[in-house]
Amino acid sequence: MNARSFVAVAAAVFSATLAYGQEYQVRGITLGQDNPPSEVHVHQDGGAADAGVLEVKSFLNHEGTTFKLKGPKIVLTTQAGAASAKDPAQLIGSCELPAKGGSVILMFVPEKPDSPASKILVLDDSKKAFPPGSFKIANLSSLPVKIEVEKKSFDFKPGEIRNIEDPPVNDASASAIKGTCESEGEWKSFFTGVWPHPGGKRVIQVITDNPDSKLVDIRGFRDVVTPP
Repeated sequence: MNARSFVAVAAAVFSATLAYGQEYQVRGITLGQDNPPSEVHVHQDGGAADAGVLEVKSFLNHEGTTFKLKGPKIVLTTQAGAASAKDPAQLIGSCELPAKGGSVILMFVPEKPDSPASKILVLDDSKKAFPPGSFKIANLSSLPVKIEVEKKSFDFKPGEIRNIEDPPVNDASASAIKGTCESEGEWKSFFTGVWPHPGGKRVIQVITDNPDSKLVDIRGFRDVVTPP
């Protein structure tokens, strides 16, 4: 290929990138029950154009949706059409995806029981960001949390999301887990149990405030997909 041909090909690729942006493989999970709905409409930033529909589930499986977006910022609503992005009764929220495209998990955290509005977490689904055999701990609560894995302690600040890679295990390839949170100046237990080692898979553990106990709850999502 001569220099002139190379320049022409490069220009064509650059033009296509501008026109179509980046490609994303997206899966959606929710901490709610009926909120947001099982089908969420994805719009380009500003709600000017429909980009497609994302299926949102209460579990993770192989099914995802491919989106070709002109930019990383998206708006999510309960209905199609640009007007839904400006209607509080239909607006779920907005988020920014990785600029270079790739595979992501969108986690919806409902804000009110009678509103579709949700906090939307963007979790990088790549092998580098979330390796096989690891737990991803997302402390979405307002309290500091400690997760003890086979007596090895991992601290998580409020809002902190971090992996526990290759967690220590016992002879049964499982880990004794103790969870505590700091409330009213004291460390209080909120969870004890056993987590099997993820093996070649991965597990997301999400921690949220419990308004009744004034402590926190924890909920796990096992991912059956081999990361890209």
